Amino acid sequence: MGPTGDCIVEKRGLDQMGIADRIGALRLESGRSELELANELGLTVDGYCDLEQQDSELESILSIAQALKLAKLLGTNVLGLLGEAEQPLKVPIARVRSALVAHLGSSAEAKEALEDEMGPFLEGTDEWTSVYTIEFIKKLAMAIEVDWQVVLAGISNG
Repeated sequence: MGPTGDCIVEKRGLDQMGIADRIGALRLESGRSELELANELGLTVDGYCDLEQQDSELESILSIAQALKLAKLLGTNVLGLLGEAEQPLKVPIARVRSALVAHLGSSAEAKEALEDEMGPFLEGTDEWTSVYTIEFIKKLAMAIEVDWQVVLAGISNG
């Protein structure tokens, strides 16, 4: 945090910014405070400020549900927060789950190894987006050989 207690945000065009700077700029545009967004996301103010200072925080710390909520609060979508200008095709998450189950079905060892890590996702429970991060989506997409942006777009749009 800066000397005034505010997160430090650099001024540049959104397309030239990293993820953290883009989040900060969108927050400023929205007129929302760090405290307001921190409360909405269930974070401390310091935890929220980390989102505006470290590019990796959005993908590795926030759950998918929190990232979706942040994007909505800032008037964009998750891919917009990540700086992805083009919106990819969308794959329904049920299809992704089916592809993963089929992929794992060919190897009992692989399924057993991943079941603990992917349990809520494979079970299809509604809570899975509050458990996993965007980083998880990238690993999942790689495992089933699908573009992670397509998977994320499918989640973002229901």
